[in-house]
Amino acid sequence: PSSTAPARWFTKHRGLATGAAVAGAGVGGLIIAPLTEFLVHRVGVEWSLRITAIYIMVLGTIACYFVRVPFQDKTRTLRNFDWQAFGDMRFVTNAGIVFFVAAGYMTPYAFLPEFWVAKGISSQTASVLIAIANVASSVSRLVTGFTADYIGVLNSLVLSLLVVAVSCLALWPFATSVGMGVVMSIFYGFFTGSYWALAPLVAAKLLGVDRLASISGVISTIAAFGSWMGSPVANAMLARPHHDSDFVSVSTYIGILWLASFVLALLNRV
Repeated sequence: PSSTAPARWFTKHRGLATGAAVAGAGVGGLIIAPLTEFLVHRVGVEWSLRITAIYIMVLGTIACYFVRVPFQDKTRTLRNFDWQAFGDMRFVTNAGIVFFVAAGYMTPYAFLPEFWVAKGISSQTASVLIAIANVASSVSRLVTGFTADYIGVLNSLVLSLLVVAVSCLALWPFATSVGMGVVMSIFYGFFTGSYWALAPLVAAKLLGVDRLASISGVISTIAAFGSWMGSPVANAMLARPHHDSDFVSVSTYIGILWLASFVLALLNRV
């Protein structure tokens, strides 16, 4: 929900402001990927998770303290929540996009390193490739926020979702070397980063800035359900006896999730 705050402050250059605000997530990923690799080898998985939880709680609390909005309706309660939003097809379609994106977004970050290690790439190099994806994600959030102000947020969203789907379906199976791994990391990181810059802008355009505060909470809940579906299903695919060593089933599954979000974005575009 904090990502919607810039959209409530800006009317002109709203895309650039939102892109700058969410670009930090990519920078954080650049640091976290190698740090996690280091912690896993030094203190094990359990303590790596504990340490990660601690710094997320501390840094997240500090960041939330500084989030401000230009106005806040303190009379808003669950009783006067805008339940009519669920009858708005624009909201329903956007919720579907969020669900499929959340299901597909983190799964490649979890399984691409395993894929690369299976292809003979070292775990350290695989960690660097993930860091590259995070750098691309950070850059794209700024670039997309800027370009969305000129070509439109819905046009930008459709293009980004399509490229991500194609990268999973067409690039992932062939990203078996470091060089192709870099290409895959850049494409996936850049265009998934674009989505996170565009998501608050799309919600503001389709549903209105005044509804962002309440709608964003619902959208975040829907995203949580999507996240629960993504990696567990992919993991179940790999847990099957004689699963494909090329991870074709996983890359196809993720590609279909992104393709579904692309189709829904087209519907909103129309």
